[in-house]
Amino acid sequence: TLSVGNLSFPTAEDPVRELFGRSGDIKKVIMGLDKGKKTACGFCCVEYYARGDAENTVRYINGTRFDDRIIRTDWDAGFKEGRQYGRGRSGGQVRDEYRQDYDAGRGGYGKTV
Repeated sequence: TLSVGNLSFPTAEDPVRELFGRSGDIKKVIMGLDKGKKTACGFCCVEYYARGDAENTVRYINGTRFDDRIIRTDWDAGFKEGRQYGRGRSGGQVRDEYRQDYDAGRGGYGKTV
């Protein structure tokens, strides 16, 4: 399972499947959600059937541009119910709470609490 970060909030599952499916057969895509609003918050988990396909994704897709953003891919411990929600105080991602610049693709300004 891979964790994918720095997605644009409006990024939908189908384009994620299309891009990440280039590395191999995908078992599941879990889009990250804001815990309170249940809206996308810029990350997802991608689970492959074969580890080699996930390794190719980290090798070839990490750091590439997707929906006008440079995305990050990294190994994830595996999906468990509840992990699809942001873990920041505001319900989104922690990294977005402390961002001080304006980023339209990530919901505007940070939400420092």
